[in-house]
Amino acid sequence: MIRTLEWKQDFNKTVERFEAWWVGEVIDRPPVTLYVAPSRPYRGPVKQHRSLRERWMDVEYAVESAIAWMECHEYAGDSFPVYWPNLGPEITATLFGCELEFSEGTSWSKPVVHEPEDWYRILETPPNFDNIYWQTIERMTDYAIQRCEGRYIVGITDLHGNYDILAALRDPQTLCTDLIDCPDLVVKAGRHVSKAFVEAFERSYHRIAEAGFGCTTWLTAYHQGRYYVPSCDFWCMVSTDMAREMILPDILFEMEPLERSIFHLDGPDALKHLPLLLEMPNLHAVQWVYGAGRGPAARWVDVYRQCLQAGKSVQVLAETAQDALDVLEQVGRRGVWLTVGEAFASVEEAEAFLREVQSRPVTQEYWCK
Repeated sequence: MIRTLEWKQDFNKTVERFEAWWVGEVIDRPPVTLYVAPSRPYRGPVKQHRSLRERWMDVEYAVESAIAWMECHEYAGDSFPVYWPNLGPEITATLFGCELEFSEGTSWSKPVVHEPEDWYRILETPPNFDNIYWQTIERMTDYAIQRCEGRYIVGITDLHGNYDILAALRDPQTLCTDLIDCPDLVVKAGRHVSKAFVEAFERSYHRIAEAGFGCTTWLTAYHQGRYYVPSCDFWCMVSTDMAREMILPDILFEMEPLERSIFHLDGPDALKHLPLLLEMPNLHAVQWVYGAGRGPAARWVDVYRQCLQAGKSVQVLAETAQDALDVLEQVGRRGVWLTVGEAFASVEEAEAFLREVQSRPVTQEYWCK
């Protein structure tokens, strides 16, 4: 298993910090992800594409651009150079016939379920991993591995699962209606697409593990075995009872192959489901995304404490270095991964912040098992 990188000489220490963080332990300090302003000019490929779609689907351009971007950065703290293939968050919906529309910064699916009866067709449809979008993801992965040369980590693409797949196939608001009008049919469809999610994860994991990598993705925690990010953005639209009865079983099914997991809990409307997450015996951590205009992270100390007291580690999405220190002072170090949004001007500034994190006195630790 890869433990050293040309572009991050101390990567082995980062691996150790994350392995400790997953189980609420601390080696020397909590893991800290931070960003330093580029120290070298970007020298990526220059190419004119006829459309946004052509640019997104250009495998060599995507990978070479990412390599050039990684090369002009320094990796202080527990940030590390990583390429993960990306065609947008609804790639798993393409396994059931969705086409993707591309904008400058993301993509979205074109629904293929137009009537409730169309769910029967989905149930009879096996996931198609030969579609052009999934094949592009695998070609990106393979090319990134080929070009790696020990410089960076290759991660797994953004795989939405369970009812987020259903919402992409249908439409979120119309899916809510289907949950009332034909709940049994939707539940069957939910399990069907969750099986495809697991297959997609396993195909991706096999590729990177064979190349000697552990797991990472858009959420740049790290584990040397099977790690991923269970989630359900759709469930902010349903009650806690409906989430428990209909959605939770598929989330748990998708988590079965995982050795480590951090749940992506997105936005205040999803916070009502936090108690449900904290009951999950095989969930290791929670990423609480409070959203733009709802910070700083220190405003949400009670959420972090609830997670830590339930034996779940947390990622703290701090707006600034001071915000990160404020949270650390109030919740302790155990089970805390600090991610600082505001970029540091230099490696020296970043390292001064890291020394401050490490020297913080331990007050009360909230993490317990």
